[in-house]
Amino acid sequence: MLRVALAVGLAGLALPVSGGAPPTLSAELARCATLPVGEERLACYDAVTCAALTDDNERLACYDALAKTKSSRPPTAPVATAGSDSARGDAGFGAVQLKKPAKPQGPEQIKATVTRVSAERQGTVSVLLDNGQTWTLHESEPRLTSGDLVTIRRASLGSFLMITPTRHSYRVQRTQ
Repeated sequence: MLRVALAVGLAGLALPVSGGAPPTLSAELARCATLPVGEERLACYDAVTCAALTDDNERLACYDALAKTKSSRPPTAPVATAGSDSARGDAGFGAVQLKKPAKPQGPEQIKATVTRVSAERQGTVSVLLDNGQTWTLHESEPRLTSGDLVTIRRASLGSFLMITPTRHSYRVQRTQ
């Protein structure tokens, strides 16, 4: 994309040679200032600087120096524009996330007493605790009864484990 912008900018600077009205230096600088991407804007300013040179050898040396700096820079990631495929939301598809996930807030574990255990037809079981929380576990016949003291602790990948007094553990999800 940077090469296209540079080529278009250079073609625009070559128009005066083909007989069109020569653009003024301030008009070219104003056009460069409207470019949204920093790399393109810098390339435009550089091209205007080189085009302003009157000596052919100096102008050629200026463009050669620009070409060398462009080839030595690492490529930058494309910027999503309103009409591009990247702007639709698939720009991050498959990309590696380098940020560490935020540390979860709150305690690492809680202890509570089971107030009520209720089973549903689909095989899920809801457990109401004395602190008002309701947790769901996907176990058809859990070894839990009212009055059991359970510990719920954080597990991997944001999940939770409910540990019973008999050291049996269930993967649970909080519903209330």
